[in-house]
Amino acid sequence: MKRSVFLILALIITLVCAPLAGNAAEKDQVATAELATEGTVQVKPDKATFIFTVVTEAPQAEEVAKANAREAENFLTAVKRVLGKDDKVKTLQYQILPVFRRVEKTQGKRKINTDEIAGYRASHRFEVELRDLNKIGQVADTAVKNGANDVQGPSFSHSQQEDLQNQAAVKALERAHKLAEALAQASGLKVKRVIKMSTTQTIQPRMFSLAKSIPPAGAEVTTPIEVGDITYRSHLTVIFELAP
Repeated sequence: MKRSVFLILALIITLVCAPLAGNAAEKDQVATAELATEGTVQVKPDKATFIFTVVTEAPQAEEVAKANAREAENFLTAVKRVLGKDDKVKTLQYQILPVFRRVEKTQGKRKINTDEIAGYRASHRFEVELRDLNKIGQVADTAVKNGANDVQGPSFSHSQQEDLQNQAAVKALERAHKLAEALAQASGLKVKRVIKMSTTQTIQPRMFSLAKSIPPAGAEVTTPIEVGDITYRSHLTVIFELAP
């Protein structure tokens, strides 16, 4: 008899607790909206960077080092003459490497191909950072006329890059808030809070173009470069909690 009473009590407790557990689970459920938005900021760059390399070749390592030193000195003297007070130039890399050539040799009755040193190549790489963007073409031409035989750039950037990236992220969040509020209102809910968010940021410099023109005979020509905008983008993923 006692055993039957215990079984009945256990069954009643189970039946009572089951709906309570169900109600608790329903209370734990939270309505959310996960949104992905993008914010952008476009600005004119205030910095341009070139990589110029002075390359020389000679039969002997000592010769190539001396030749490169002369060319590099000419390059620096000429470029510094046209740089402004806020512009910078610095060495990025200097190296001397052997130049090999493929030759055919006879070993007994066999002919084999082998590599032998034909000479040496020295390269001195410089980074030039410009703040006066009106001098881009002049600096490029001066560098090439005075020893630079490899040119990379210009690449454009902005001195306030971190602030601009933050502005793009804030714009992305503002857009996400507006969208969340619109969706919540359509669902009869309200935006309660941000549960989680993550962002990735990119920089998209516009490509410059080299304008081609026919100069008057005998005229000095400066390479014309058109500067575009830089676009800072912030991609944001945010989860909002919605409530009645």
